[in-house]
Amino acid sequence: MKLSSRDKSLLLIVGGLIITLCTYYFVFLNLQEKTEVLEKENVVLEDVIGRLKELDKNRDQYIADTETYQAESEEIKDLFPAGIEEEDDILYIDGLEGTLGELYVSSVGMPAAVGYELAYPPVETISVDEMLEAGVQTTTDAATTDAATTDAATTADTTATDTAATEQSATLSAGNNASDIQLWYVPVTTSYDVNYISLKQLVKAISEDSNKKSIEEVSLTYSEENGVLTGSMLANYYYLSGTDDVYETPEVLGVPVGTSNPFRSVR
Repeated sequence: MKLSSRDKSLLLIVGGLIITLCTYYFVFLNLQEKTEVLEKENVVLEDVIGRLKELDKNRDQYIADTETYQAESEEIKDLFPAGIEEEDDILYIDGLEGTLGELYVSSVGMPAAVGYELAYPPVETISVDEMLEAGVQTTTDAATTDAATTDAATTADTTATDTAATEQSATLSAGNNASDIQLWYVPVTTSYDVNYISLKQLVKAISEDSNKKSIEEVSLTYSEENGVLTGSMLANYYYLSGTDDVYETPEVLGVPVGTSNPFRSVR
């Protein structure tokens, strides 16, 4: 079959149109979709870079603040011993009795330590790689979903985007580890006879002790028989567990084992 020049021209035109359409659909549109994905990824990268630049700009201040907070934390931890045992309480009360003039301790009650429930604020920790991964994954999923140009696909895209945002939020809040440091207190009840001056010295000594203590309750009655105040005091003795400090058992010197008068009170 012999084709005329006109038929050949038509075939060439049709072939050219087919090649043009194939190029448009399989090359141009594909490149356009990839370009849109890259543009969205660039938006994420620019946002991350902006945040990193802002952090780097304040880097010296962050380091200085961190060192300040760490120093303050160490000062606070120094107020609390690593542990409190019965020997510590007895030696402390014995020291007070020996230092203060008219203080005569008759008994000391030391129940088990009680732990405080501490609430630690959440801390956001995320690395640069996690930041990039979360942002790029979100934009990639959105771009892939946008490729489906139906109303149902649009709805699905909204749901997928919300889910991705929730997963990203979970990624940002991950890694919040509770502190191992635990605050404890031992409620110590001390019964004693004391005069007014020594009572004020006792309150001052406990309040200003290098190891943190707090007076919770004081009960006193005046004894007309011997002219002194008789009563008891409830004070909380605090300590921290989980720090780098190691508890050391104190040496009990000058008190015979099994003595019925550990405070050597003489009336």
